[in-house]
Amino acid sequence: MHMRSMLMLSLVCAASPGLAGCVVDGGGADAGGSTGDPNADSSTTNDPPPGDTDPGDTDATTDGPDDTTGEPDDAQTFRITVTNAGRYHATEVFNTPEGAKEPGPLVEVGQAYSVQFSAAPGSRLNFATMSAATNDWFFAPEGAGIELFDSDGTPMTGDITDAIDLWDAGTEEEDPATVATAPGGAEAGDPDDDDTVRVVMADVSASLTADLAYEEGVFTLTLTREGEDILTPGMVVVHTADDALFTEGQPDRGAGLELLAETGSPMDLYDWFNEPGTDGAPLRLSSSITPFSPGVVYAFPGEGSDPLFTQGEAAIAGSGVEELAEAGNNQVAFDYLTGEGYEAALSENDGGVGPGGALTFTLDAVPGDRLGFATMLVQSNDWFFAFNNDGVALFDDDGNPAPGDSSIEAYLFDAGTEADEPVGLGENQAPRQADPDAGDPDEDPLIRRVGAIDDVQFGKGLIESGPAVVGLEDPRGGYNLVTVTVELVE
Repeated sequence: MHMRSMLMLSLVCAASPGLAGCVVDGGGADAGGSTGDPNADSSTTNDPPPGDTDPGDTDATTDGPDDTTGEPDDAQTFRITVTNAGRYHATEVFNTPEGAKEPGPLVEVGQAYSVQFSAAPGSRLNFATMSAATNDWFFAPEGAGIELFDSDGTPMTGDITDAIDLWDAGTEEEDPATVATAPGGAEAGDPDDDDTVRVVMADVSASLTADLAYEEGVFTLTLTREGEDILTPGMVVVHTADDALFTEGQPDRGAGLELLAETGSPMDLYDWFNEPGTDGAPLRLSSSITPFSPGVVYAFPGEGSDPLFTQGEAAIAGSGVEELAEAGNNQVAFDYLTGEGYEAALSENDGGVGPGGALTFTLDAVPGDRLGFATMLVQSNDWFFAFNNDGVALFDDDGNPAPGDSSIEAYLFDAGTEADEPVGLGENQAPRQADPDAGDPDEDPLIRRVGAIDDVQFGKGLIESGPAVVGLEDPRGGYNLVTVTVELVE
């Protein structure tokens, strides 16, 4: 393992200062970090969806089309954007009052729901519970959610009642005859003339109180009935993107909030968040929260294979794969690629990017060229995002530019240069390591797909994705961490 600059770590932390071990610092060209998972499965036998040319097998060196590489005069300029796209990370349903044996509403003042959940620094909390004697009103925080950690990574605890509002879901007209507690009310009601989600009341302290506690890595949310409003079962979502459950001023999304707000059942909403893809991995829930390091993009001829790395082989000495995958240092890989004669570009950001942020690149290419990219999953020991070894076509068979969304062809790779630790928790990962060259060698030195992630950060357990799918809402399901888009610069 090469020596790794602690400056790189400070730059990644500048993008996500809430991460454990991070200290806010200035920006620069490089950033670092590192994490892995001892349960990673190198299985790569899953079939791709229609339109994906990647079979997901161990040999990822499939040649591209037999295009003839164009001349420099035919060069086109492309804008590549790699977005840290994780949004939702975990959900929990609460439906049984404290001390009760069966699920049900809080029918008496003083009754409470308690629900436990795991979370990692940088994540936020949102939840919803119905005010039962209404047509479609519910209690919830605002769309941004409630920060679960401060900027130093300290858990936020205490009374959070002030962060909760009473909302109208905009799905049913207000009518006392059809409220959920009236006979037949849960099945009756007219559409609301105003179909947008909106605040009914900002001070809810007369209706409920909310408290957050934290112990040994687990949060406990307690909702206590304080007044006349009967509270129903509800759902917690841990997220990083804004508007996890709804967008104020917009209609309900049809993902299950309507059923919760009108009948007090959270199950449609829970099922929407936890829907699996065709391969059984999550369709929407992200496996991890992590910054991305500064990255590199590059063009190579269509008749060739990725010049930076080959799946199933050890990292090429001097290629920069180790430096990028362990420390987020993209400069070595850039120098290697340009030294070998390939067109390449560094990310234009001042450091890495946290959830919701994006790495941007500008790259020239000629007809017949294909695109490669690499950026580190910072909360790992030596994992990186990249395309399959045949890359992504930048031009069609007629030599015309072919921009678009290439997320479905992005995967998560283990560089094979350092032993893995649980994502976001390893002492030898850059956000936490005391020595910049810490970490044991990997027993398997070959570059391979990360076929499984044991989610300790959010407590989801083992998430298996044979081909190591990372594209957001890829129909196969996967880790839901990345989007990659290619645009033509006119």
